[in-house]
Amino acid sequence: MAKLTIESISIQNLGPFREQQTFDLSVHSERPVILIKALNGSGKTTLLNALQVGLYGYKAINPARRSDYEQFIASLQRTDATGIARIEMKLVVEIGSDRKDLNIRREWIQKDSGYRERFRVFESGVELLGVADEWDDFINGILPVELVHLFLFDGEKIEALANPNRLPALLKRATEVFLGLEGIDALNTDLKAVERRAGSAKTLRESTSEAQSQVDEYGNQLTELEQRISLLSQQKANAQSQLDSAQRKLDEYTVSAQQSGLNAYEQAASLKANVEFCKERKKHAQAAVVEALENPYLPLAWLGDLWVKYKDQWQKAQKTRHSHLLKEEFSKRDERVVNAITDPSVRSIVESVLSEDLARLQTDDENSPPLLEGGNPLEIEPLIDSAKVQLNLARQELDTAQTDLEKAQKQVDQIPAEEQISDILRKMQELAQKVSDAEKELRNIEKELDEAWSYHEHIESRLNTALQRMRSELKENTFQLKALEASDRAKRTLAIFRERLLASKAQWLSDMITKEFKQLLRKRNLISRVRVEPESYAVTIEDASGHDLPMERLSAGERQILAISVLSALIRERKGRFPVVVDTPLARLDRKHRESLIHNFFAKISHQVMVLSTDEEVEGSAYRAMSRHLNREYSLIFDETERRSIAKNNVAQLDLEHVV
Repeated sequence: MAKLTIESISIQNLGPFREQQTFDLSVHSERPVILIKALNGSGKTTLLNALQVGLYGYKAINPARRSDYEQFIASLQRTDATGIARIEMKLVVEIGSDRKDLNIRREWIQKDSGYRERFRVFESGVELLGVADEWDDFINGILPVELVHLFLFDGEKIEALANPNRLPALLKRATEVFLGLEGIDALNTDLKAVERRAGSAKTLRESTSEAQSQVDEYGNQLTELEQRISLLSQQKANAQSQLDSAQRKLDEYTVSAQQSGLNAYEQAASLKANVEFCKERKKHAQAAVVEALENPYLPLAWLGDLWVKYKDQWQKAQKTRHSHLLKEEFSKRDERVVNAITDPSVRSIVESVLSEDLARLQTDDENSPPLLEGGNPLEIEPLIDSAKVQLNLARQELDTAQTDLEKAQKQVDQIPAEEQISDILRKMQELAQKVSDAEKELRNIEKELDEAWSYHEHIESRLNTALQRMRSELKENTFQLKALEASDRAKRTLAIFRERLLASKAQWLSDMITKEFKQLLRKRNLISRVRVEPESYAVTIEDASGHDLPMERLSAGERQILAISVLSALIRERKGRFPVVVDTPLARLDRKHRESLIHNFFAKISHQVMVLSTDEEVEGSAYRAMSRHLNREYSLIFDETERRSIAKNNVAQLDLEHVV
């Protein structure tokens, strides 16, 4: 297996690099790390892209659409360039005991419309034309382009690999490439071709039958469809990546915009409607208070001591009325009794006794004027209490309505004016449009892919039918029939072998990812293992209790550590034969995770590791940890006046005794 080392890279007239900037990337086995520090916008990402483009050309950007690459290169061209744009790399390629020192150079020469790219390969100053023509096959033999993003990656975006919907496809495809399953697939395709050729030669003396013609036709159609499906699959992956990027930018900007008042602005109609509702509620509450005040019994609640005196007077008046009634009844009775007595002397005595009895019924208030009929306090008091309760409830509702109205009005007062957030709205609309365009592009590709698969199944079914018909015609030719049967057996055997090979590798991946994750993770008891399903390659995490731990429960830093653990397992499968480059790897990690990543990942993952960091990522304890593994250090200094970056070699700051 070939081993690739990047000895140096030079960049000129691309992005922030105007004059040629050369980075010596040679390393020693004891110290494989090269640190390149820069502020944002000073050229870290440009350097990462230059490494990818220098090795793989347009396929590093979008293998399915060359126009994306042309737009990308055009965006990096400088208007103040004094010469051609160029990326030049010195490479050491070791194949067994054979070593090749190569120089590769990509140049972009300006034309009337756009740029013309020129790629050349040199060895010992001599241009190798044959190698340049076959470079794509050569570099893909070392590391396929579809896996280059696993070795040269953006640390801030790598967390997206921890998405449970995307991770299985990545693991499975990477494993297929690492295991060389393209050879099995190619052999399977060759067997199909053998079947078609065998079927087309029924006999040398007979002309091609209708079934044979159909087999050839359907076979050609299947080949074209499989090529189209492969291309659409690559386009789908690129479209999904662009959609994820656009959605992430929109989400991040939305959070920032909401903090700037957008949330209140979007809810303006609802907030204003709430103010009107509160005003209407207050109006009804005021009407309820007025209605309560109009209760005829309510004023009696305000009489105080007068009401108490009224109740006493009313009781006395009742007694007086009762006395009058009794007196009248007793008088009638006494008159009947006296009239019934015939003896004058007895009548006189009885009449005297009865008069004295009536006199005792006389009350002190008998001569006071009685109150009007009705107005019983016992009947009125419940009505007074009810009126008081009604008034209190109405007042409480009025107070609540007033408070709610003040809160609602305060929220409305906080709504920013439209002109204050016009830029925010315009920016959000632009980002939302990009998401919409990306979704539309992805849907269109998925639709085309579904249609291609559906048509593929249809043609494959018709091909099988034609093959069966043709085989019935080939019974006269025993050799050809046996060849077809052997081809079928071989295809089935290859399919089983492919499936079992992938399944066996799933267990290895489970063990490797678990090992890497535990080494890098600060919380050592958070998980017990990471499991990769043999058939689907779906990834699940088991906690210390053996229960599934959803990835959503992991923090952003822990998801990044998981993604890096996956990459580490895949990269180690390549046995350190290709450089690893990481852009901004530590920004979202705490101190312990940073130090663990430095000692267990950067120091061990490959024979050559480049770390592109901001000026604050690798500082303090993180820098001290990395300095043990550091071979070289650069700083990118950006000149604001001339809008260009210069690479500064900080080798004097390193411990040179340990570098040698």
